[in-house]
Amino acid sequence: MGNTESNVTSGVKKQAGASMQAIYKLCDMKGGGLLVELMKRAVQNKQYAEIDHAIKMKIEPLLYNKGKGKYIPISQLVLLRNKERGRHKLLPPLKSMENPDEFEIDDDSPDVSEEEYQKNPSIYRFTCWKIKERGAVGETILHLCLLHATAIHADIAKRVLRFYPKLINDIYLSDEYYGENVLHIAVVNEDPGMVKYLLESGADFEERCFGNFWSPEDQKSSRQDSLDQEVVLVSPETNYKGYVYWGEYALSISACLGQEECYRLILAKGADPNVQDTNGNTALHLLIIYEKMEAFDMVYEVGSSLSIKNVLNLTPLSLSAKLARIEIITCAAYPLSQIDTIDMETGLISRTSVLNLVVFGDRDEHLELMDGVVIDLLNAKWNTFVKNKFYSQFFTFAFYFLISLVCFTLRPGVVTPSTIGSKTVNQTTNSSNTKHAEIMNFSLLVNESLRLKNVTKSSVSLNNGTNDGNGLADWWNNLQEDCRLMQINSTESKVRILAEFAILIGGFLYLTSAVIEARFLGVRMFFENLMNAPSRVMFLFSCILVQIVPFLRLSCKEDSEDTVTVVIMITTAPYFLFFCRGFKTVGPFVVMIYRMVMGDLLRFAAIYMVFVMGFSQAYYIIFLSYDNPLTPDDVDDSATNPMSSPIECVTAMFLMSLTNFGDYYAAFEKTEHEYVAKLLFVIYMVIVAILLINMLIAMMGNTYQKIAETRNEWQRQWARIVLVVERGVNPTERLKQLMVYSQPMSEGTRALVLRLNQTEADKEEMKEILEIKRRHERNVKKLQQRKEDMKKKIN
Repeated sequence: MGNTESNVTSGVKKQAGASMQAIYKLCDMKGGGLLVELMKRAVQNKQYAEIDHAIKMKIEPLLYNKGKGKYIPISQLVLLRNKERGRHKLLPPLKSMENPDEFEIDDDSPDVSEEEYQKNPSIYRFTCWKIKERGAVGETILHLCLLHATAIHADIAKRVLRFYPKLINDIYLSDEYYGENVLHIAVVNEDPGMVKYLLESGADFEERCFGNFWSPEDQKSSRQDSLDQEVVLVSPETNYKGYVYWGEYALSISACLGQEECYRLILAKGADPNVQDTNGNTALHLLIIYEKMEAFDMVYEVGSSLSIKNVLNLTPLSLSAKLARIEIITCAAYPLSQIDTIDMETGLISRTSVLNLVVFGDRDEHLELMDGVVIDLLNAKWNTFVKNKFYSQFFTFAFYFLISLVCFTLRPGVVTPSTIGSKTVNQTTNSSNTKHAEIMNFSLLVNESLRLKNVTKSSVSLNNGTNDGNGLADWWNNLQEDCRLMQINSTESKVRILAEFAILIGGFLYLTSAVIEARFLGVRMFFENLMNAPSRVMFLFSCILVQIVPFLRLSCKEDSEDTVTVVIMITTAPYFLFFCRGFKTVGPFVVMIYRMVMGDLLRFAAIYMVFVMGFSQAYYIIFLSYDNPLTPDDVDDSATNPMSSPIECVTAMFLMSLTNFGDYYAAFEKTEHEYVAKLLFVIYMVIVAILLINMLIAMMGNTYQKIAETRNEWQRQWARIVLVVERGVNPTERLKQLMVYSQPMSEGTRALVLRLNQTEADKEEMKEILEIKRRHERNVKKLQQRKEDMKKKIN
């Protein structure tokens, strides 16, 4: 048992089987047992002496101190639960044991006195039924009786409690159901009568059932124990999906099951309506998860708070936005503080606000939420400050781009050796028309140029030695002579140099702005912001490259600078796509491009490369035998071989897939494997050029159609632009703008005031919501007054 991980523990299996524990002789899992037979006879004869005697004789020996109970250290109960886990999750005391399954709690250990318990009550648990005498999953006779939920079993439970009232708060002790008491079972049975009886008998309504059975499915594998606390440790990240994840408390379970009577009974006993489970969820959070609208209104009405955040920092409203619970968002009234992305106190961005979760949500249901107050709030932001900042950023970048165009279009070209050679040869001889003569003359020219260059450098060196005052000027003159990009001998070159200085400064300012933004947003949110604007990532990368160019220029590395410049041009222009998303006419097309590149093209490329790499290597082997009959025997054929290397073969496959195969098909005849090459060509064209390419076109067409048919897709992209631009504003300015588009309320909060044209049904619904809110406020005041009265009694 200690070495396996299973959703059904061995204890549950034993419970379902024919276990030999004494408790199952009194009441078994099939509804029979000694006490059941005796109770049937007692109910029939109206004589209870026999069953009362059996309860005292059979049950009392199974209890601590004849039913008075005893305190057991919680650390011992945790170890008892922990031995059911896998070996890697065992706690140190169990790991040191040869067989952890042999660990048992000593029922004969000395009792903890009341004084010891009062000194530190958090480390002990009161237990009545002996640990060793419990059922297979740590249950008592009361648990078994309520599980069957029959009148006979209910009478047995009540009869037992008459003699041993302290047994009422015993819990399941196995990991599967740990913490579950009889009140939980009564609520699940939807039995308000039994719930009322148990509450009046002293059942603990604050008991938590946090066993494996009650957990979300994705948290079960992360469950771990600690000797310092009774509650199980779990990973905070979860989707909250579970068959019976109902919030651990009897109050939350009754809300999830829609048991209003049970909920009100438990609440009347003094339960806190805002109790939070292991995940920090209140009853309102859970009702959001299960979309229980009627129960949500009831729980809110009797005093539950909408402002409590769970472990993932989500309020009920923000949780409903994350899970796209449309009905609950549109049917309840919430303060602006939970909807807006701007924190009303600090001006920082709230990642768990409704607006943020809806806009950046990836479900189709989130698109349905792009309406009502969400759109109204986005329009308020847009008209207040985002629109001006957006257009200023757009025109600033457009100006920057135009300057970069000036830089790159005015760059002087490279004087190729073939051009120099051709001119020199024409000047020195009129009859040298052969290729051999041109090469010889060009070689002489190069040698002469190198000689003159060396002489010039020597002269400069000697001159520097005699006149150190002109060293900088001479260095500059040499740099201009050696580097074509540093020559400023025309109006165009002067304009180009000025434009290059402008984009150098502009790129630096863009990078500085990004660093400042990262400081007040935080690194995590800054990178999240960049992920929503991939073209901006490319642009910032181009700005970094712009800062590298001066160093390459001063070191006269022209080839490296040309390469960097090409990358700069390619990564600068796509930033226009970021701004295009803000315009309705072209925004949807930008979304289509992103979706196709990240979805369709990636899937296509993965399969496409398999065929390209395979066929390219096959053709490389075929073209190893390439022999061009027009080439002399003493000349290598590699110069005319179209697939002379593996890289050339990959390039050829790419061109052939685009039906550009004229040069390659004719070359098949010049190999020793002509027919094999042609057969492979046919297969390749059928699979790649016909099948895969058309499949890609079909996938892109499907993506286009989906986005075109999605009603609010462009609106979502526009909303993301609004929030991305908003994040670029510093917190102080954001808070200032918040005060502009919102209005103060009487209770001190801020609200978005809108003029609405409502139908009669909408007006009636609003009246109901306002009435629920008024009742909620009255019940909150009552709860606060009750807490104050209890504090006074304690003092």
